[in-house]
Amino acid sequence: MKKVLISMAFVLVAGSAFAQMDVVKNATKAGNKGDFATAESLIEQALNNPETANLADAWYAAGQIQQKKSDEQQKNQLMQRNFDENIMNGAALQMVKYFLKADQLKDAKGKEHSFQSKMASAIKGYKANLINGGIAAFNSNEEGTDAKALDFFGTYVDLAGAEMFAKDNLAVSDTLMPTIAYYAALAGIRSENYPAVEKYAPIAQADKENGQNATEFLIEALKKQDKTDQMLSVLKEAINKFPSNQAFFANMIDYYSANEKYDEALAFADQQIAKDSNNFFFYYVKGYLYSLMKNDDKSIEQYELAIQKNPEYADAYSNLGRAYVLKAQDFSATATTNVNDPKYQEDAKTLRSLYEKAKPYYEKARQLAPDNTSLWKQGLSSVYYNLQMEKEYEEVMKAY
Repeated sequence: MKKVLISMAFVLVAGSAFAQMDVVKNATKAGNKGDFATAESLIEQALNNPETANLADAWYAAGQIQQKKSDEQQKNQLMQRNFDENIMNGAALQMVKYFLKADQLKDAKGKEHSFQSKMASAIKGYKANLINGGIAAFNSNEEGTDAKALDFFGTYVDLAGAEMFAKDNLAVSDTLMPTIAYYAALAGIRSENYPAVEKYAPIAQADKENGQNATEFLIEALKKQDKTDQMLSVLKEAINKFPSNQAFFANMIDYYSANEKYDEALAFADQQIAKDSNNFFFYYVKGYLYSLMKNDDKSIEQYELAIQKNPEYADAYSNLGRAYVLKAQDFSATATTNVNDPKYQEDAKTLRSLYEKAKPYYEKARQLAPDNTSLWKQGLSSVYYNLQMEKEYEEVMKAY
């Protein structure tokens, strides 16, 4: 009795699987007739049915339907009839995604599918649609288009890891791969899809024009995901690879200072100075670190070194002025305010001298960056006020 029941159960399961394969066949027939609404509805049933969801045949059929759908629009375009570019590119995208899924599965008989080369050949003819679709999404003002662009560009890059393209070695042979990966990473940043950025930015780092930007995207994505160790590793590599990029060095210092790891930050800055002693920015950063550590004398020393290396660096002049103003404020907190005290005149003279030292640095910062009032307006007005330079004070306060 048990054997009979088992046999019957087998027949039922087999019958269900065959029924679902009939659904796939009917979907294909509808697609061949151009009835894509019916074809998509039927194939969706098969793709979600446990009997066929893991069969390459079903996903291959789904891809073929989308291929015909895209071809229809392309034919209309060539015949100069009305066509929909979004449908054409969107169907091409779905075709590629379905074929990629089929490439990972077995056929209905549990064997390696025999249509791998057909899928690969078909995809090669539609790669331009993935690029065009991504560009169109980028240029659209509609909401959510950055995520759509990521879908197009990311799928293009995903082809490099597909089994059907193993012999082609697309990561090397497709010279557009790093550039498209950059656009995928950019779309990921814009849509705040940080795992996607982490996936595509490393590939984009090989792009000659956008490699540095891709590295910045990767650092930002790792930071947003609290992957601190990985972020620091990427930062260190970036600083060595792009020593002239101040943003990487500044990011590293920001991390150290935010976590109050000043000794590590100073040691890192010294390492960079040892590699390039003429880089003014390294000295500027050391000055900034010392200012955070409330060591105004050492910060002044480093800012002066930065100016020696680059006499046109407005930020260093601004921070030098600020360092002297801070020293003046610290001294003022302990100076006597009693006019009858014998030390009053001496303290007043010392206080004035500190503001006088700050004055030329703020004025130089203003000269070098007149439009960047954040570098000099507040500090210079404070200097003029304390030096009782009323005319100059009024003029600065009216600036911009």
